[in-house]
Amino acid sequence: ETIINSIKANKVPNAYLFTGIRGVGKTTIARIVAKSLNCSNGLDKICKNNLCDNCEGITNSSHIDVLEMDAASKTGVDDVRDLIEFSRYGPTTSKYKIFIIDEVHMLSKQAFNGLLKTLEEPPPSLKFILATTEVRKIPVTILSRCQRFDLKRVSNEMLCQHLRKISNIEKGKISDDALNLIAKSSEGSVRDSISLLDRALISQSLQDS
Repeated sequence: ETIINSIKANKVPNAYLFTGIRGVGKTTIARIVAKSLNCSNGLDKICKNNLCDNCEGITNSSHIDVLEMDAASKTGVDDVRDLIEFSRYGPTTSKYKIFIIDEVHMLSKQAFNGLLKTLEEPPPSLKFILATTEVRKIPVTILSRCQRFDLKRVSNEMLCQHLRKISNIEKGKISDDALNLIAKSSEGSVRDSISLLDRALISQSLQDS
């Protein structure tokens, strides 16, 4: 609701920061926010089924104005310099140029220093969306320039509902007790729960064959 209101009021912050454990949807939400900012139909008529070119490009990670960077593999100052250099040019086909930086806490100290200046005074058409599982490792100078959202662990009830839906689609035979056990074992992580469900369904398939 906060994000929607900020977009409607045209008061979009320079940077969003999503924190939380693995597998609770940080990167997924980052892409949804990017779509909300750049959808050709606007926020009130944002694409749901028939995707516009902007939303389709963001979904496929191929949009020219939405750059995704995995800080776990690109931690150096040179990587950030390339990003900053790219930021000097305005968006090509959409309203905003957006940088999604996953696991941002993995950046080096020099890389954070290089990023800080751009976060302080970015061009109006440039927005950052940061995601991390280790928010304490991010410098306070960076945190103070972000609108922060702490994502909670997903409840067992919601996980069970989601896993049952997937199981039905996959035509798997699994009891509610087993789904509940999987949900508890995943400790609130959607991704972990799906991985455990996959293993359970594969084991069941091998036993049946």
